[in-house]
Amino acid sequence: MESLMVALETGGRLVDNLPMSPVSDPPLAAAGSPDVSLAVLIKRGQAGDAGAMETIYHRFKGPFFSLALRYGNDRATAEDLLQDIFIKIFTHLGDVRSAEMFPGWAYRIALNTCFSHLREKRTKTQRTVSLTDMGDTVHDERAGGTASDFRTPLQDAIGFLPPRLKEVFLLHDVQGFKHEEIAAMLRLSVGTSKSQLFKARLKIRNFLKTKSIGPGERS
Repeated sequence: MESLMVALETGGRLVDNLPMSPVSDPPLAAAGSPDVSLAVLIKRGQAGDAGAMETIYHRFKGPFFSLALRYGNDRATAEDLLQDIFIKIFTHLGDVRSAEMFPGWAYRIALNTCFSHLREKRTKTQRTVSLTDMGDTVHDERAGGTASDFRTPLQDAIGFLPPRLKEVFLLHDVQGFKHEEIAAMLRLSVGTSKSQLFKARLKIRNFLKTKSIGPGERS
């Protein structure tokens, strides 16, 4: 957390540019207590209160680190991603209008940070998408195809998905999150998560069909 606050002070354009908390505010001596509401912490964080920001960090670092670890595949990368996530959160904390919107807004920042990491690291070490549940959408080796036959069209298909469908698809089919976890991250119902995954898979299937990527066909 110390390195994160240093980064904010030197490069995050947050702490130095925002006014300090009003003198009339009560001290945040018990900021880590569950009794301190998220709304209060956000208000004080927006005013540049480092103690409030540290408490927000500790409240959300667990799920965000788990998310970063799934994308980064090792603790060192996950820790770097976690720091990037919170620098972005605190830099743009002024955009938050209510405590209710904060978790979904912060999760979106975390997801976008992890997605950017994947795009930058699209190499042979990048994890490939599991297509177990997509049936006859693409070749398998028994049909004469190989992974390289459909990898690029598949990446293109994912790239054309609307943002929310892409988020749900990547979280579920790439990263292995359950619908209950996705619903909590994106502030959806479980039913909506399942519906959007179905729509995403259907769009990918249709996209690949237009590229003649399917059983018994060659691109």
